[in-house]
Amino acid sequence: MLELITHNRELVTGHIALVPLRYKTGNVAINAITHPDYRGRGIFIILHDLGFKAAAAENIPFTFGYANLYSEKGCLRHLGYRELARLPLWILPFNVPKILASQPSRKNVTWRFAAQTAQPLARLWSTVRRLRRAATITIEKISEFGPDFNDLWAIASNIANNILIRDRLFLTWRFGQAPTRRYDLFAARSSGRLLGYLAGGTTLVEGLRWGMIVDLLAEDTKEGRSAAARLVAAYHRHILNEGADLAATLMFTHAPTAAALRRNGYLVYPPSFIPREFPALLHWNMPDPAPPRLFDPKTWFITLADYDAL
Repeated sequence: MLELITHNRELVTGHIALVPLRYKTGNVAINAITHPDYRGRGIFIILHDLGFKAAAAENIPFTFGYANLYSEKGCLRHLGYRELARLPLWILPFNVPKILASQPSRKNVTWRFAAQTAQPLARLWSTVRRLRRAATITIEKISEFGPDFNDLWAIASNIANNILIRDRLFLTWRFGQAPTRRYDLFAARSSGRLLGYLAGGTTLVEGLRWGMIVDLLAEDTKEGRSAAARLVAAYHRHILNEGADLAATLMFTHAPTAAALRRNGYLVYPPSFIPREFPALLHWNMPDPAPPRLFDPKTWFITLADYDAL
């Protein structure tokens, strides 16, 4: 990881971190922050410019990152980023009354009545979407990634031209040995052969416990798609035991594993109701033109595994 810092005497006024991540086409992820008292002075732009040059010097062709509400306009207007897409937020509510009651502007009697009557509908929806048993597929909770995860990656890597390399080395670094976070890990197998995995974690946001699917990958076959759906269902049972109020994830609707979300009853949350959006931005670092389809979201597979905040 490369870090660049600006400071005024002993006060750190800006910081940028570049994390080299291995994509099929090569990449570096970037995260920058400016001290509140020093915003609007060009520090954010200077740090990014130095970061782009450092990446290009290492022959890293593009920079990938998520913009927040405050930095998005500056990234697009002054730094040469282009928006790849706004990632859809998929949700599956478990505790509808609690979710609706948590909305600060929804305290009247009519809204509370709607919250209570919606819960049976949510249960009916979950029952309708419940999966049938698949005798040949088993789901197990795991604590480490064995050599067969390299074999899975070799098969599943063809689902997109632009995809983070999810081999055993990366999965161990990202999920197995994360120093500050704990992930729940599940694997799907058929007759001992690995078909897919899921990594998830729960987090508390404004009084609601969210069960987040951080990563979901399976081979793009009929059996692999069935395994992905069963991984999601197994994760639901796990987080419900931990008191989750809802499940959620970020994933393109065209991703092969998005079918597993639909089969388990997930819906894409309307953009107008999302507390914050998740714009994925790309910057081409090299002097030569970018590949023609690099900025086409349909060539990408992105999950929360690409995002360093969870």
